[in-house]
Amino acid sequence: MSQTWKIRFSDAVPEVIEVGIRPYHFFQSSPSVVNDPTESYGVVLDFHETGQFFDFLNFTTSDIAEVMEVDPSTLFRWKKEDRKLSKALTKNLLEMDQIIAKGIRIFGSEELMSEWLHTPNAALAHQKPAYLLKNPYQISLVDQALEAISWGNIL
Repeated sequence: MSQTWKIRFSDAVPEVIEVGIRPYHFFQSSPSVVNDPTESYGVVLDFHETGQFFDFLNFTTSDIAEVMEVDPSTLFRWKKEDRKLSKALTKNLLEMDQIIAKGIRIFGSEELMSEWLHTPNAALAHQKPAYLLKNPYQISLVDQALEAISWGNIL
């Protein structure tokens, strides 16, 4: 878990320093996301907050529509209206983001994590981990594969 410190070096505005493990990678700085899981009841993301996240996963419009369980044309309306996502969608995206944050810690960089996400994996029935992230029931499989890697298993 990360900790945020505000340090004042002079009469100026305090400098914010974050230390420790960040639970999220893309949604950490979002004002609507809280770090304490016990306080996350009712937290929702805005659709515009997901852009960088889906870009990292190289998801196409149809991939995003599949994750959101809507027609691709609906995504354009959501973007235009800056719609808030449902609690269930927010929960799935935050779980995916936690897995990305864990993978970046394990691999040491976004680039290596991205490469792993887009490479077929024998432990995942030769499927790409990013493809499995589209299904909320398979998110845990990707998490288990990363956990195995963190303990020294080569996947």
